[in-house]
Amino acid sequence: MIINFFFIFFVFFFLDENTKASTHCGQYTEKIAKEYKIPNKLLTSISLVESGLKKGKNFVSWPWTLNVSGKSKFFNSKDETINFLKKNYDKKKNIDVGCMQISLKYHGQNFENFNQILDPKNNIEYAAKYLKSLHSKHKTWNEAISRYHSSIPKRKKIYLKKVQTYWADLRQKKINLDFAADFEEITKRERKIKYFRNEFRKQQLLDSI
Repeated sequence: MIINFFFIFFVFFFLDENTKASTHCGQYTEKIAKEYKIPNKLLTSISLVESGLKKGKNFVSWPWTLNVSGKSKFFNSKDETINFLKKNYDKKKNIDVGCMQISLKYHGQNFENFNQILDPKNNIEYAAKYLKSLHSKHKTWNEAISRYHSSIPKRKKIYLKKVQTYWADLRQKKINLDFAADFEEITKRERKIKYFRNEFRKQQLLDSI
């Protein structure tokens, strides 16, 4: 009985995490931004600059994005992205990864493996912490945004302008992003996972009697 229940839980959890949770990074940017008290729509704006991709009618931040020596590459899945990294990382150390394009060269040591840094939630949460640390150090959001990308004045200026453009468009609802559906999907998934975990624990107790 416990084996069957475990199998059901595994199938549900695996399919759910690899189909719904990974659709795009907008499922997490606003939620995590609120948790870290980052201004409304700012983290999402940065994610769109970093890994923005047109999907149907929506413009989304795509989790399976790499920037390899200045060139963006978009993959269809996490597995494809990890395979590329395994084959190419030793040859090209200058690679930015995931929703928030975290640099493996400068930040890779803070993650256990490629899978962890590519995970949308981990990727975005790390970026949120880093952005907050830049704000604490430099005292303004404009400076934090600029330095998220570079410390070189010319690059800072160009990057800040890009983020501010997306930020303004998001607040004026010029970009089609369905945050409400994202939040609802996350909430449903979290409730289901909690339910299955509780049922699994109950089954373990019954089988031990």
